[in-house]
Amino acid sequence: MKFKIFLVVALLAILTGCNNTSNEESNPTSVIEADYSKPFKLTLNDGSELKMQKKDNGYDFNIKDKAIFLNFFATWCPPCKVEIPYLTTLQEKFKDKLQIIGVSVEALSLEQANEFKELLNINYPIAYTDENQYLISSLGGVVGIPFSILYYPNGKFATSYSGLVPIEMLENDIKKVIE
Repeated sequence: MKFKIFLVVALLAILTGCNNTSNEESNPTSVIEADYSKPFKLTLNDGSELKMQKKDNGYDFNIKDKAIFLNFFATWCPPCKVEIPYLTTLQEKFKDKLQIIGVSVEALSLEQANEFKELLNINYPIAYTDENQYLISSLGGVVGIPFSILYYPNGKFATSYSGLVPIEMLENDIKKVIE
């Protein structure tokens, strides 16, 4: 009986994702007053930067000719960890036409980001600093994690996903965006 209760709780946690609350809730006017049209960057754990600028229908990224898949996660989030093997498979399969970038909703040190990447065999870069909060704010917030957004190679918004999504659905959407 205890096992059944544990199984139900575990499944609910995996299927619903992790709740993410941010400091923006305590100051809702900061999102309204901010000008998100200026270029900004995210520092990636591989030493590079994702440079971006918000536009009407998405973002202008410094990565050209590839679809961009931003995956918002936290190191403490079980559903986020469950999703990572799917993402590494997709990154490998579509490496010439897709760039997945993990975006931590918590500020990490470079050492923490690299340890997490190594622990879960992640094959895509991770944005790990508190710069990520600017991106999250420019999107209007991220309510739960995992949360992902897919952009066309030209930076146009394609779709978003909240919670765990079957790999087949992700793969089908990626194929539509890159072909």
